[in-house]
Amino acid sequence: MEYYTELVNAKDVIRPGQNVIVEVSAPEDLEGQYKSSVHDVDFEKRVLTLSMPSFRGRLVPLPRGTRCTVMILDSSAIYVFRTSVLESGRDEDGFPVTKVPFPGRLRKIQRRRFKRIKIFLEGTYRVASRDEPPKRFVTRDFSAGGMLMVVEDILTPEQIIYVTLDLDEDLKLKDHPARVVREAGALETGERMYGVEFLNVPPALERKLVSFVFKKEIEMRNKERSESE
Repeated sequence: MEYYTELVNAKDVIRPGQNVIVEVSAPEDLEGQYKSSVHDVDFEKRVLTLSMPSFRGRLVPLPRGTRCTVMILDSSAIYVFRTSVLESGRDEDGFPVTKVPFPGRLRKIQRRRFKRIKIFLEGTYRVASRDEPPKRFVTRDFSAGGMLMVVEDILTPEQIIYVTLDLDEDLKLKDHPARVVREAGALETGERMYGVEFLNVPPALERKLVSFVFKKEIEMRNKERSESE
């Protein structure tokens, strides 16, 4: 894993709208990772208001005292701190939220811009024209900037393809343009591997892709840890 850490002032990096992963360590029956986002922040009281964490689309009102690690995701870094839940409920506007205290300084994990993970995902692509019938591919690795894909057909460097890939329940690429940047060899089955680069990625989508990769990396690390115990 390529990263380095440092401490940064919370007021310089926390802002509403950032994606968040809440990793619960206790109580045991709630252990796991939950999706959230920064809803509001009070720097004077050092209270962070998160959109109520969710698991597979279901809101989970974490009870007071729940111990957790909060990971705030940015395009180039992750800000991490440990805390416990103050309360879960609805704010004055009726929005479901969870409040946690945060320290004045957070641990910043500075990462390579596009961390690459080994993951097998199945998708489809079209060559040249979006009107052509889709063809199947499987990934060998994936990053927010591109992927290594396995296909049956021959592609050429600089060729433009249109990728469709379901990544998460709320993250899908649909006919997204990508460029073939290199040929990466062939498998014994005759299928070919190509490195491709995603094109025209807006900042909001890039942040979601970075968040997806980071979440999968954590899941893999936790799985390896549990298997070794």
